[in-house]
Amino acid sequence: MFRRASSYSRTLQKVRMSTTQAHRQITTTPLEQLQDFGEHHVTGGLARLTKGIMTKGEGSHVYFQDGRKMLDFTCGIGVTNLGHCHPKVSKAAAEQCLRLNHAQCSIAFHEPYLRLIERLLPAMPDESLDSFFFWNSGSEAVEAALKMARILTGKQNIICMQGAYHGRTFGALGVTKSKTIYGEGVAPLMPGTFPMPFPYWHQHNLPPSTSSSVLTAHSLYQLHLLLAQQTAPSETCAIIVEPVLGEGGYIPAPKEFLQGLREVCDKHNMLLIVDEVQCGFGRTGSWFFVEESGVRPDILIMAKGLANGFPLSGVVSRRELTNKLKPGSMGGTYAGNVVSCAAACAVADVMREENVLENVQAR
Repeated sequence: MFRRASSYSRTLQKVRMSTTQAHRQITTTPLEQLQDFGEHHVTGGLARLTKGIMTKGEGSHVYFQDGRKMLDFTCGIGVTNLGHCHPKVSKAAAEQCLRLNHAQCSIAFHEPYLRLIERLLPAMPDESLDSFFFWNSGSEAVEAALKMARILTGKQNIICMQGAYHGRTFGALGVTKSKTIYGEGVAPLMPGTFPMPFPYWHQHNLPPSTSSSVLTAHSLYQLHLLLAQQTAPSETCAIIVEPVLGEGGYIPAPKEFLQGLREVCDKHNMLLIVDEVQCGFGRTGSWFFVEESGVRPDILIMAKGLANGFPLSGVVSRRELTNKLKPGSMGGTYAGNVVSCAAACAVADVMREENVLENVQAR
């Protein structure tokens, strides 16, 4: 009886394997038909700016399967600050791939993680920013910053900017106020988020010629009302701001506005979270735009240009704050990937060796 059952089980297993293998056969689609394949199999929720299959990137150009060479004005959406496939960055990543390509940061340190911190410390907008942890995407870093602010202050509400973009994951989506499409059909979003107007004439319905001082005064007054009427300081853990408003209009914040936010946070024991995912790493002529205002963030978020195309983001704060986090409260399987960190080390080196900041300032 046992032999019969065993024989039947083996036969059934073979049939299942045969059926499974038949369904798993790989069909290689010709390159010229790959666009149609993608339209059919890639989710409709992913938008694209242009049709075509990118096959190569070099400097400021991308190449398509049909032979087109296009100037990439998007820089991969604010990512390739050094151009596509910078040879030093690509070389660093390739060499790291041959040594170690996954070193889980919750198991042990890996060298590129720590070497990257060495390179970033001198670039911080304030010397107090000395505690780092790395993630994969800007959205993840925003999520971590929001979580951190709530843990460290014991308060729950967050003030964000009208027109801001911080990401499309659930927590980041709660403080993203640039387009309704991102949160359409998802309500209720994360509770406890309160938008205030950014110092942008369009948001205040004022003439384009309105001075930055007037716009700053209007925005800070609205912040005063917000804290008096909607979210009490005793319940508000942080203000999160892009120092250059991104999707909401690409508007640099006046330094007086950022200084005003700092004063409010200091007065009410709130944390100032500065999101430099898009405007950081030289895009404004400084490592980080916030340094031009002299303002010290409590939490600084970076990504995009950090690794010039490799998935990497970072959250930086003060050690006196991050030491209060319980071990294990932060982390992720691929967070601070060793190849991405090696690429980011090369990015930081190239930024200095090739005088990238000076070049941006000169233009």
